[in-house]
Amino acid sequence: MILARVAGPGPRTAAHHQAAPIVAACLVLALALGACGTAAPTGSAAVSSHRPSPAPAGSGGPGTSPEPWPGTTVLAVIALGAADGEIEKAGVDLQKAADTQDLRAMWGAADGLAKMIDALMPNLDRIESYPLTKPVAQLYRTAFPELAAGAKQLRDSITAGDSAGVVAGSQRIATALGHYSPIREQIAALVEQAIVQQRLYTK
Repeated sequence: MILARVAGPGPRTAAHHQAAPIVAACLVLALALGACGTAAPTGSAAVSSHRPSPAPAGSGGPGTSPEPWPGTTVLAVIALGAADGEIEKAGVDLQKAADTQDLRAMWGAADGLAKMIDALMPNLDRIESYPLTKPVAQLYRTAFPELAAGAKQLRDSITAGDSAGVVAGSQRIATALGHYSPIREQIAALVEQAIVQQRLYTK
């Protein structure tokens, strides 16, 4: 690949010939995003589009107050639920950048995704410590580190003009999104319960 440096923030290189690595990145991301995009929404959209979730074990059943969650767990679940839409948007932005072979846009999307996942990681300790949310925490432990590593590899490979690294980083993101996809419906249901818990704390 022949690369030329570009001025301004973001990647220092831009491809002028042989777009195959970008096309390959587009293909692997398309496969992952196609699967990920069919999963359930979260946050307020999840509340309006899902039937109420069954009461979890130990919640006390209908007509009784649910077992209180730790406050840090409530906040962590809500934060992770809110981030689901941002993760999906980052994937869409990467896809668009790959479609148009826009390395600068791809660099920006990858950089934003890596920083977001790094910022979310402390929430995993907060949901892993509570039995009800521990199973989904273990799924996050599989998906998030690989997603962050793939985004960083893609970003840094664009900066370095490493076409093989661009494809490898994209493949890592695709794999991580595959691991992330089943989390989406689970975190949507937990967000509903966390909102109920949050109301209990404010009474």
